[in-house]
Amino acid sequence: MIASIARNDWRMNLRSGVFIGLVIAIIALLIGAAALSSQRLASFERERSAAEAVDREVWDSQGARNPHSAAHFSRYAFKPLSPLMAFDPGVTDYAGLAVWMEAHYQNPAVFRRAEDLGDAGRFADLSPAWILQYIAPLFLFLILFPVIAGEREQGTLQQMTAAGISATTLLWGKLTGALAIIAALLVIALLLGFWSAGSGGAEILPDSTLRTLGLAAAYTVYLVAAGAIAIGISARCREKRTALIALVGVWAVCFILVPRLAASAAISFYPAPDATHVTHELSEASSAFYEDDDYRAELEATMLEKYDVQTVEELPINYGGYSLQASEEHAEPLFEAVYARLDGIYRQQEALITAASIFSPVLAMESLSAGLAGTDRVHHRDFALAAEEHRRTIIQQLNDDLTYNAGDAGYEYTNDKALWQSIADFEHRAPRFASLAPGYFLSALILLLYMLASLAFATWAVRRAQRTVAS
Repeated sequence: MIASIARNDWRMNLRSGVFIGLVIAIIALLIGAAALSSQRLASFERERSAAEAVDREVWDSQGARNPHSAAHFSRYAFKPLSPLMAFDPGVTDYAGLAVWMEAHYQNPAVFRRAEDLGDAGRFADLSPAWILQYIAPLFLFLILFPVIAGEREQGTLQQMTAAGISATTLLWGKLTGALAIIAALLVIALLLGFWSAGSGGAEILPDSTLRTLGLAAAYTVYLVAAGAIAIGISARCREKRTALIALVGVWAVCFILVPRLAASAAISFYPAPDATHVTHELSEASSAFYEDDDYRAELEATMLEKYDVQTVEELPINYGGYSLQASEEHAEPLFEAVYARLDGIYRQQEALITAASIFSPVLAMESLSAGLAGTDRVHHRDFALAAEEHRRTIIQQLNDDLTYNAGDAGYEYTNDKALWQSIADFEHRAPRFASLAPGYFLSALILLLYMLASLAFATWAVRRAQRTVAS
């Protein structure tokens, strides 16, 4: 009986010009979004590869130079892109694509594409994931609003009830037709995402298959919940027109208004410091060593005692180089504290937005989707930490050369290409999703509960509608 109801709905849909038009429109949107994502990923990859090659060439060919001067010149750590960025770009346009690994300073990421887009940035978020998150629920609402209300208007709901068709059978019959549409949309979106990723040229992640299956499962749960909400509201309305107005209202509130309010509330309750303030804090951390006379005096006394000499000129090492490395190690926990405070604020903002997803499932879906795609803040933070670790390795390598090889020459000492070529390129791979999965548990749980609650609501609403027409 479920299959019979689903087939009948499909036949009716295929005869509807509105249904065909909506299907064509959403597929066209998916194709357009995939094309834009492919172009964006290919552009990023092309620019990153070219920049990495230039950075290496410029570094190696800088000529004879003091190692500390080279440490200020330094190099860039370029962020490797997830191929699933073609499906869901997450915060890629806003978080920055490279970190300048200079001496004395833990820089934030730069080259934020959103800053260069201007008004065009309003269209930069168009991606297959955005279509599935915001447009697909509206599409389901528009095709499912008459499924029960329409049967009631035509009198067929009373006939089906009299024929003994249960509420559960009727719900799953209607939902099966919607599930076929959902499955088709998911397959098209994921195939277009793969095409975009392949044409973009990004390196495949070791757990891409797991991440892709996770995306398919998460979006299935999300869209089934949307379909069940549509059927439930259709069952609660006596007329198709009323059901349509109610569902458009639900979409406007839950998928447009609540996400905007949640984002505004998160920023208002947990405001992040502006760039000028963060730069000031980083500058203070960078200069703390040179402003702490007692610490530097203690450091010098410790070295004189260690080598049993009276002056730094008598040390068997270059004290200037040693002092530079000491300043780096002195600043490291201070830098970590600045970024930990920022990270804490962002976590509080995300926690508030996750709580708001109780009223808007799209918020939980956005978080889980970007996490599975490897394009959210958590993955960017992992890149930034890896870049900082590499910066510390490079700076120590250069400071050690100055400390142990400069002798009395001090800052007049120079080294050449052999030292520059010994500096390794930055390499980083995204962490496996399994290692980060606990951070997304609440979003996944909210989506699952949303689907179960939506199905329970739809079952109750259909059963109530049957009782009404039978009485």
